[in-house]
Amino acid sequence: MRLTSVLVLTAALAGCAPAFPPISAGLAGDHAFKARIARNHGPGSSAAILRAELIREGFTLYADPATRLNTALFRPENLPCYSETRIDWQEDRRGRVTRIQAQRGDCT
Repeated sequence: MRLTSVLVLTAALAGCAPAFPPISAGLAGDHAFKARIARNHGPGSSAAILRAELIREGFTLYADPATRLNTALFRPENLPCYSETRIDWQEDRRGRVTRIQAQRGDCT
């Protein structure tokens, strides 16, 4: 019985892999993700285009209109593994990104 439990747990954990949205597909690590976001959606780019892409990919968006600070979170249900992709940005009155940060966490 004990051996069976260990085998089941091992099989479950072996199937655990981080799940990431398409915006971070094919990248090896957090640094590469940050570089992609800075390149594709850096300061001066359209916040509306960024927002539309994130919604299309299944992110949950949060916004603070007073500070123009926005957060997008992608948290798949991939238990027992936990991964998260997060993008924070600020935009000006013209709808242009003025600051952007990104992070991607693997199975913690």
